[in-house]
Amino acid sequence: MLMREFAFDLHELVKLWLALSAGATAIYCVDWRIQAAVLLMCLAACLCVGAWRFVAWLAALMAGLALAAVILCRQWPGAAPLAQASYYFLLKFGPLVAMAVFLGACLNVGRLLRSLERLGAPAGVVITLGACLRFLPTAAAEFGQVRHAMRTRGLNAGGRLWLRPDRLLGYVLVPLLLRSLAVGEELARAAVTRGVEAPGRKTSLHGLDFRPADGLTLAGWTLALAALIALDGALRGGSGGVA
Repeated sequence: MLMREFAFDLHELVKLWLALSAGATAIYCVDWRIQAAVLLMCLAACLCVGAWRFVAWLAALMAGLALAAVILCRQWPGAAPLAQASYYFLLKFGPLVAMAVFLGACLNVGRLLRSLERLGAPAGVVITLGACLRFLPTAAAEFGQVRHAMRTRGLNAGGRLWLRPDRLLGYVLVPLLLRSLAVGEELARAAVTRGVEAPGRKTSLHGLDFRPADGLTLAGWTLALAALIALDGALRGGSGGVA
């Protein structure tokens, strides 16, 4: 509980840096041990914000892949490269998914936008980013409502609807598009009502001060990733670039 509160109270720019730096490190590094270490760091961050279901799901997925790889390699030795490629893909892109879950669980969009404004980011960039971050969860909720309406009318029995592109277009995509347009209009009116077009500096109810805990978290995370990058370079040089 204490770690959860600590993670939620972090500065929004620090949270964004944690996600971006971890994703970039996972993409850059080659050695699988370094990628596994980055993934563990990202999963620890997910646990701090209470995303234990995602961590459990990913652990079950990796255990299942390991079991399937053992069985396949015993039956067909030629399947070893496929199993290795699957794990490499998971270690490479798993941190990106984990940090997306982390941001989705603890990122406050309002505080992030106000922080970017304080840094002098262009208004067009801030408004566009804010619209995207606020629209995507709403679009996902609208898709859930469309699916619920389809189930109520018996239009998704057995999932056969997804095999009919014509019905998929009429029953899912068109209602979702119309609802998305309506939601976009609502977001635009809400932004104008809150003075998004008004000149001058905006005020905020959120505390945007950079605390010592934010600096320590930022420094510790960055140093850990820098050490992993340096270690990956050393391992890469010692093994001739073999992952």
